[in-house]
Amino acid sequence: MKAVVNYENGAEKVRLMDMPVPVPAEGQVRIRVAYCGICGTDLHIYGGDGGYPTKPPVILGHELSGTVEEIGPGVDPGLLGQKVVSETYYHTCGHCIYCQTGHKNLCPEKRSIGSAVNGAMAEYVVVPATNLHPIPEGVSLKEAAMTEPLACCAQGVLEFGGIKPGDKVLITGPGVIGLMCLQLAIAAGGSVTMAGTAVDEERMEMAKRLGAEAVLYTDRPDAEEEIARQFPPFGPDVVLDCSGAGPAIALGLKVIRKGGRYVQVGLTGRPTTFDMNLITLKELSVYGTYAQKTRWWVAALELMRQGRIQLAPLISHTYPLERWEEAFRGCINKIGFKYLLVAQEDEL
Repeated sequence: MKAVVNYENGAEKVRLMDMPVPVPAEGQVRIRVAYCGICGTDLHIYGGDGGYPTKPPVILGHELSGTVEEIGPGVDPGLLGQKVVSETYYHTCGHCIYCQTGHKNLCPEKRSIGSAVNGAMAEYVVVPATNLHPIPEGVSLKEAAMTEPLACCAQGVLEFGGIKPGDKVLITGPGVIGLMCLQLAIAAGGSVTMAGTAVDEERMEMAKRLGAEAVLYTDRPDAEEEIARQFPPFGPDVVLDCSGAGPAIALGLKVIRKGGRYVQVGLTGRPTTFDMNLITLKELSVYGTYAQKTRWWVAALELMRQGRIQLAPLISHTYPLERWEEAFRGCINKIGFKYLLVAQEDEL
């Protein structure tokens, strides 16, 4: 089968390769992949910047939708032919304090598809049957391929952001993750301002289409004054950084109101600096959010079923696996929105 493989550590150590079709073992299924999204973590892997570690050689990709084609021993035959999405954890230990308290995303033995084991930028992928979620009626395979990032955003916005009706929210970084967080914050009752830079013009227009009350540009000299005008009298109640950019992080901590909630959603890819005194002197609650727990998969799929989150407008490009490099370059250059790789020709 064709697959996009990170064949060794380092920058741009990725290529299209022929790989064996995987065979499901006990408790596993093989999914005929329809679509696989390109994630920011894939770009970190491609760039070799250390922002997300892998164990090469490994097939990339963890944002997938597809159809259960084959089952291993002990798996319910009723799964055959089902259209599904899959959680990303190939293995967690099940007995550490994190697994026992519902935080398997923090398990020290966690191995995920697309980084530690072969992922879904391929025609087929094998995953544990317990990872599967059926795609709701009315949700397309294209939209379903975005369930994983939506679940990540739901955890950041709804669990750590704790957004409630009336909250004033600032989101920095109007990429696909930021635009998902925007919609989730609005669904939770928040009023949202989206912040970006001059290169984000198209994405800022999309933010307005999706319900942002205002947009502002942080690379303009009056950015802080504009934020003060948007968030009287003390600043935003909640700041979500979806950019992973050092200047945006520093700005968010500077402008958030005293006692506010700050959530770091985007990966920086490298160490960054900010004024730690702001956290102390403003008594801020600062959170990081990493991957997602099962309950946020369930929530994400239900929000999609209800039509409360618009994903189709965010899918701007689809490419066959053979053109993966072109797709990666488009993502890196911030052209458009979400890029999906099409694993099967009949989905083109």
